Amino acid sequence: MKTLDERIKNLGKSLADRIDANLISAALEYITFSERFLAFETLCDYIEDFNIRLTEKESQEISFINKEFGMKNTLD
Repeated sequence: MKTLDERIKNLGKSLADRIDANLISAALEYITFSERFLAFETLCDYIEDFNIRLTEKESQEISFINKEFGMKNTLD
């Protein structure tokens, strides 16, 4: 099973064609400092700020990660 860190990193990679690579890299760098929630929250902020259309798979992954953090869906 994938770790939460891997799931967040894969989510970031899946957004690479729609969000600037430097922004994604900066967000994912938080994981290096054990700040996985901040990394995820930053990616979600970018999705909202840039009005990114998500695939069904990305939406499901975000829902899964939200549940792992004990949160409601951040993009509803």
